[in-house]
Amino acid sequence: MEEKWEKLGLMAGLECHQQLDTGKLFCRCPSMLREDKPDIEVKRFLRPVASELGEFDKAALEAFSKGLSYRYEAYHDSNCEIELDDEPPQPADKEALETTLKSALMTKSNILDELFVMRKLVIDGSNTSGFQRTMLVALGGEIELSNKKVGILTIALEEDAARPMEKKELETVYRVDRLGIPLIELATAPDLKTPEEVKECAKKIGELFRRTCKAKRGLGTIRQDVNVSIREGARVEIKGVQELNLIDEYVRREVQRQQGLIAVREEMKKRKLVAKDFEEEEIANLSQIFAESECKFLKGKQIFGIKLHKMQDILGKEIQPDRRFGTELAGYVKSKAGLKGILHSDELPAYGVSEREVEQVRHKCNCVMNDAFVIVQTEEKKAEKAVETVLERCAEALQGIPEETRNALEDGNTEYSRPLPGAARMYPETDLAQVNISAKELANIAKQLPLTVKKREKLYSEKGLSGKLVDGMKLSNFACFFESMLGKGINATTAASLLLNGITQLRREGIKGISNEMIEETLILEKGKKLSKDILLDFLREWSKKPEAKPVEILKGMNVERADESKLQKVIANVIEKNKGLVEARGMGAMGALMGDVMKELKGKADGSTISRLLKEEIAKKSKK
Repeated sequence: MEEKWEKLGLMAGLECHQQLDTGKLFCRCPSMLREDKPDIEVKRFLRPVASELGEFDKAALEAFSKGLSYRYEAYHDSNCEIELDDEPPQPADKEALETTLKSALMTKSNILDELFVMRKLVIDGSNTSGFQRTMLVALGGEIELSNKKVGILTIALEEDAARPMEKKELETVYRVDRLGIPLIELATAPDLKTPEEVKECAKKIGELFRRTCKAKRGLGTIRQDVNVSIREGARVEIKGVQELNLIDEYVRREVQRQQGLIAVREEMKKRKLVAKDFEEEEIANLSQIFAESECKFLKGKQIFGIKLHKMQDILGKEIQPDRRFGTELAGYVKSKAGLKGILHSDELPAYGVSEREVEQVRHKCNCVMNDAFVIVQTEEKKAEKAVETVLERCAEALQGIPEETRNALEDGNTEYSRPLPGAARMYPETDLAQVNISAKELANIAKQLPLTVKKREKLYSEKGLSGKLVDGMKLSNFACFFESMLGKGINATTAASLLLNGITQLRREGIKGISNEMIEETLILEKGKKLSKDILLDFLREWSKKPEAKPVEILKGMNVERADESKLQKVIANVIEKNKGLVEARGMGAMGALMGDVMKELKGKADGSTISRLLKEEIAKKSKK
């Protein structure tokens, strides 16, 4: 199988972006997403600016040509003027920078002595300022796979974009809750030669980020961009792959797409088509033809069309599963002209369009035997932009595969997004000073690097954790905190169970404000037998209501002071006396029922293991009698 990809000259690289579970990068707002109604709205128009060399980035120019406006939603209590670009940025978050430096050291990357924040021009509305702030941190390094080492080009720290909430015809609505959340960006060299290697490498990078214990979790918190090319093709960036299990399929389908476009090019050349064939066609008004059509989305609407010289049967050529060259054209029209799509002659008659209407369109567009046509439903000005886009893309098809950025679709296919951005979109951030990284600082960070997964598995097993707890903890964000407690004599199994299961349960309940310090103090109380492990969650629930209170105050309020063994024996004796018939009949078989009664009576004033031991002893005595 590898020979197939080698023959095609497949080259792929990854750009992995991981949100960090720290504060925001250039302000001190919390990194949290909200679903309640925003209380601030700001409307903006964005325009590109020239680079220091006076050049404009073509991706920015294309975004600007769409003439869109942008509305930003924010909150008084969790957003600030920095996020709305009304105030200069603050220095980069220390925790986010330290996490990025750790990642660089873990991959043997070369960390720069001086870090400069750059502005990356982005005017698709995803940033209120029209640019994204990014900081190059390290160069080089490697990711080790099962069969090879993959080179790293760069490791950067940048701010995440605003969250798109609604897209209208001429306006996009964004929420700034996500804007500014720190992202580590790790870009590999194009060393990946098979789809399987791409998938394995993405998993390894994800594992690297999670080992830091600072990676956010959940859908959208890690995103992969995949750069793919084949020998006769071109570099194409597939943007925003979130489903790791599909990442190899995206590579396969992009290779298939490029092969399909090469076949389209060869067929066009065979028909002796040249770029000039797509320059001088006139747009035809087809509205009258569809005035009484059975096609619901065309009937009575403004309809325009264009002839495509000698393109019959080419528009219907499949280049990806369920996607044809006509679909490729539709993706360009959708992005550049803002339309939902196109109809073309290779798919008609269909959708209620009759054979007679097809013939009328062919006549109106001056099509002859081998010609195709494209029709669009929109007003005239947009129709002109749409057919211009179609003609340009057909002319471009004669050259092969264009270098571009494509959006990842849910089924593994892709759709045109924008041209590949160039160097003209980067320029220095003048509001922030450089960050100097000293050898002493790096030496201190190097002493704190997280354990590898294998070392964690070995350590946790030695501490008595079950296989399930080992698997849950080894890449948990609690792993570093858990390891810090192991040397303090805290029961490892109790701690791991509380962190992985109990704290997760409390978060599901919407309980906030439980710090690591509170968790550690709770486990120390359990270790000192001042708190039963059966009520650890109840204790933390109560403490979360008064986080400023001391643990002893919470204990008093809950009335859960530990009972000594003499008191336990009295309670157990009382429970056995009430159930002596059951004890006489079942002996040790009565343990389960009696255990529950004793636990209810004590309400957390003793741990289950002590109660179980004393109850067994007392039942044994009664049984002998």
